[in-house]
Amino acid sequence: MKAFLFLLFSLLTSSQLIAQIPAGYRLETVELPKGAITLLGLCHKPDGTLAIVSWEGEVWEHKEGVWTKFAENLMEPNGIYYDAKEAAYYVAQKPELTRLIDSNNDGICDRYECVTDGFGITGEYHEYHYGPVVDSLGRKYASLNLAARGAFTVPDGKPQGVGGGNMAYTAPWRGWVYRSDRAGHFQPLASGFRSPCGIGMSPDDQLFITDNQGDWVADCCLYHVREGNFYGHPASLVAHPGYGKEKVQSMTAADFAKIRTLPAVWFPREVICNSPGSPVWDTTGGKFGPFQGQMFIGDQTQSNFFRCGVETVNGDLQGWCVDFLRGTSSGTVKLSFDAEGRLWSSQVGRGWYSKGGKRTALQYAEWDGETTPFALHSASLTKTGFSVEFTERIGRKITPVVKSYHYHYYSTYGSPRVDEVELEVTNYQLSQDRQTVTFDVPLTAGKVYSIQFPEQKNTESKLLDFDTIYYTANQLRPAKEPKKGRNVGWDLVGSSWYRNDGRRPIPPVAKPLPEADFALPAPEAATELDASQWSNENWVIDSDGVMPRGKGNNSTKQAYGNARIHLEFRFDPSDDPKWTGQLYGNSGVFLMSGYELQVVNSYQNPTIADGMCGAIYGQHPPRVNASRQPGEWQAYDILMKAPIFADDGTVEEPMRATIFHNGILIHDDVWIYGEVGKAYRKHGKRPLMIQDHKGTGVSFRNLWIIDDVDYDQELDAFRSNFGNVPNSFVVSEPAPDPITVLPDHMVQAMDTNVDNQITKAEFLAFWTAQFGPSDENEDGLLDLGEFPHEGALKGADKNGDGKLSREEHRGVYEPQFDGLDSDKDGVLTPKDKK
Repeated sequence: MKAFLFLLFSLLTSSQLIAQIPAGYRLETVELPKGAITLLGLCHKPDGTLAIVSWEGEVWEHKEGVWTKFAENLMEPNGIYYDAKEAAYYVAQKPELTRLIDSNNDGICDRYECVTDGFGITGEYHEYHYGPVVDSLGRKYASLNLAARGAFTVPDGKPQGVGGGNMAYTAPWRGWVYRSDRAGHFQPLASGFRSPCGIGMSPDDQLFITDNQGDWVADCCLYHVREGNFYGHPASLVAHPGYGKEKVQSMTAADFAKIRTLPAVWFPREVICNSPGSPVWDTTGGKFGPFQGQMFIGDQTQSNFFRCGVETVNGDLQGWCVDFLRGTSSGTVKLSFDAEGRLWSSQVGRGWYSKGGKRTALQYAEWDGETTPFALHSASLTKTGFSVEFTERIGRKITPVVKSYHYHYYSTYGSPRVDEVELEVTNYQLSQDRQTVTFDVPLTAGKVYSIQFPEQKNTESKLLDFDTIYYTANQLRPAKEPKKGRNVGWDLVGSSWYRNDGRRPIPPVAKPLPEADFALPAPEAATELDASQWSNENWVIDSDGVMPRGKGNNSTKQAYGNARIHLEFRFDPSDDPKWTGQLYGNSGVFLMSGYELQVVNSYQNPTIADGMCGAIYGQHPPRVNASRQPGEWQAYDILMKAPIFADDGTVEEPMRATIFHNGILIHDDVWIYGEVGKAYRKHGKRPLMIQDHKGTGVSFRNLWIIDDVDYDQELDAFRSNFGNVPNSFVVSEPAPDPITVLPDHMVQAMDTNVDNQITKAEFLAFWTAQFGPSDENEDGLLDLGEFPHEGALKGADKNGDGKLSREEHRGVYEPQFDGLDSDKDGVLTPKDKK
């Protein structure tokens, strides 16, 4: 049995790739520490120290050629980041995001702190945790893999095909990207990811994810992540407050297609990548060649680096990809530029096929500072075709070969290219400097365009290293381009939205609690905000304690800091069509006179997401819309912590708030990033203010406040008000017992109908599908270089020609199935034992 498994592993992971390295670049290997080290991530400290993190759960530092172990006993950490301000590493362990601190400066970690474990893990295969990356505010982002198996999957009746199998939602927030602002904070951001092993933050605070081809993911791709969006894999919608398990199971592929966000860039499988890793940006200022500002990504299967770029079209990002370098020693998963402009890569081939062939490796690519490689530099969509830039002057004009295609969207594992056609190229133009080509082709939104320049040479007769660039045209350029400035529009750091963006997803509707449950009387410690507490005499409180909105803003006479606040409000009913949207009952609760919690009718009255009832205006939409209808009383319950400022006025900690609307939690310990339309400015306690605003009538009652609360101490108890269960989610059924005679990733790929058993046909289909990718010279035979397993080749080589035909190749695996089927029932199940 051990011999069978050894052969299975070695057949899958062994192959050597011929290097294709651009002119002027070299690829260098760095020796790893002694012992069992399998790289999963790397990063650099400002002093040049390199840190690596390993599958075996260790962190090592490399400085001046010497390796030192910094931390150990971590659980499969899949990424590392060094926070220079905190002098601490952050690692994404499987069960948590962890902060590693060397408190006594002896070079060894002595404090392991859980930053957040707000997501779930069951131990099922593929429940990986990737990251973190960090925005300009210091907030950490990470991504969560779905499980390879589990009871809750979302098939759509389509055939699964070779390598099929549906990924499963097994635990809280699987298939999501999240953000952690600080220790204990966990905020899910976006859903719909399958195996998002690549995560990157651009220099302008844009979050990107790479995902792997599989069920519901037609091909490998790059997503531009916007807070609240859904990216295509339905299993993760179980955790979304607007969906849940039963609704997801009732939906069709057409339903999911209506709400999904398309990739910014599709990566053609086999040609560009099969298992893309994390993107990094060339910010070296030219130290790495003529690619400043471009994205570099490595691929675990192809053992390569490729380049990407994106541009804004109709307010969304889309763009191109092109191969750059091939021949890394193992499978590239994480990249990092150092201060010298070298591109480092952590590489792994353990358990997965990698063309590089080695189990793991650490390498860096370096440019000589002089030689410019002849390459396709970038591509841009025009209104009638494309503009393609080269790194050097081109020689004889070569008309590009342009094809377009699209993909299916379904639960089948991946999609072929659909409706691929070659397009007529017209109006070829070459720039005066001979480095930019523009041309026209028929354009259709939603297509991928392959643009090939076969046999294109530069003025020195050198061929392109890689002659094809791929452009994803989700949208076409409008006849009239929008004005520059706000069309780019992501002034909300990390969310990729601008303020009051009409495209931002509207929160789902949630049923509010009955009035009797949320109309809370003032506790003994509270100050009741009666008429004596307010400064504007135009706001009159009647004999029933009701205060209609008056002329001018109304502030309390007393100033407040950290506070617990309760207030109730009611909108006057109106059927006047002139008074809709932001004019139906508008007001606002201004915490500390500057930070607005929006008050506007949002019951069947559509408006912008960050301007609806319960929104932190211009920043955070509520998690759900818990509005009651006009004429009915509603309530806010607020726990807030005042911002903390340094002596020089800089913000040490932004304002924090946890808020209920009608007894429903709508903000869970969120940061507030400044006053309405303004940056932070240092202040102390300030009055609570209620806004006057144009619109139909709105009234207030039962306002009370408790000053000087201890926010951190009260937070957990406050979260549990109104029967709220923090981080609640829909639990799916427990996963079945696993098949153990094969590695988990093989089980996932072979069990195409997800019935937790593998037939001989499924087993052989998986292995025979490896023939084509291994046949590098495409002669229909595998020699020892393409199938580097001498004993197996000799045993299956029936005609003695030293090569394997497809039939002979199949013969390698037929007896293996029989050996694995220990109970001889004709299928591989959990009952079979090694």
